Amino acid sequence: MYQIIKRFIVGLLLGLVGTTAMAAPQSGFLDDYSGLKPDADRPGAMIYRKPDVKLGTYDKVAISTIEIWYHPDTEYKGIDPDEMKVLADTFRQTIITELEPDYPVINTTGKGVLVLRLAITNVKMKKKERSLLGYMPIGFAVTTLQDMAGKRIQLADATIEAELLDGETGERLALLVDDVSKNLDDDAEPSWESLNSALTFYAKRLRTRLDEVR
Repeated sequence: MYQIIKRFIVGLLLGLVGTTAMAAPQSGFLDDYSGLKPDADRPGAMIYRKPDVKLGTYDKVAISTIEIWYHPDTEYKGIDPDEMKVLADTFRQTIITELEPDYPVINTTGKGVLVLRLAITNVKMKKKERSLLGYMPIGFAVTTLQDMAGKRIQLADATIEAELLDGETGERLALLVDDVSKNLDDDAEPSWESLNSALTFYAKRLRTRLDEVR
C-alpha cells in the first residue's frame, strides 16, 4: 500500500511540474490564451490554429501597431517613445521583408486580408544614464537595437505573443506565444537579434504555408 501511495504522489508531482513547464506566459496582450499547444517546430513556443483554416483565401497582410509590454517587475517604467518606435519599426520591417512582394503588407482590412497583432512582452527596463544635454531634443541621437542591447533593456523573460485574425470578420485564426529563452543554448540569453531571428522564422513559415495553398 505504501508503494502505491508513493507512486501516486510522485506521479501527481510530475504531472504538476509538466503542466507548469508547458504553461504559456500570459501578459494580457492576447484576449484568449485557450487552445495553445506546444509547437512541434520550435522549443518553448505554444501555438493554436483554428481547424480547417483555408489560408489560400488570403493574399494580403495587415500588421497592426507592434507593442512592447513591460514585465510587472521591471525596475523602471518610463517609456521613451523614440526607442519604442525603433524597436517596433525594426520588427515590422523584418516581417515585411519576408512577405513582400508576393503578399503585400497593407494598412486596411477586408476580404482576403490576414491581420497580424504582435507584441514583445515581459521586457524589463533599467533607468538610462544620460547627460543634461541628453534630456533635450537636440541631444537625441537615433537609437539602434545594438545601442540598447544589454544597456537598459533586459530580455531574459522576453516573450513573443501574436495572433492572426480574418481581416473581414475578425475571427481568430491562430495564436502564438514564444518564450524566446527556451530556444537558446543553456548559457545564452535572449537578445534583440534572437528576437529578430524568431520573427524571421515565423514570417518565413507563414510565407511557406501561404505558398503551399496558393
